[in-house]
Amino acid sequence: MQKCLYSIVATTGLLISTATLAASFAELDMNSDGAIDQGEAAKSSVLAPLFSAADSNTDGNLDQNEFSVRVQSLGISPAQESTTEEAE
Repeated sequence: MQKCLYSIVATTGLLISTATLAASFAELDMNSDGAIDQGEAAKSSVLAPLFSAADSNTDGNLDQNEFSVRVQSLGISPAQESTTEEAE
């Protein structure tokens, strides 16, 4: 029973974290240059530690595609990406 409870708590934490990451690309791209740089990613406690792995072309920025791939890898569909924040 205790092991199950830990699993539920851990899963709930992951869901909260992925909801935080699901902030729209435009919200994180504060200077509206079409990319999220490390400084902008630092505003997301979830995206910041994942930034290097998400930056697949290693240019130091996340474009819309790299961001979407990372969000989807965490189990958030593109539709949820835009509606998760609206629902809160």
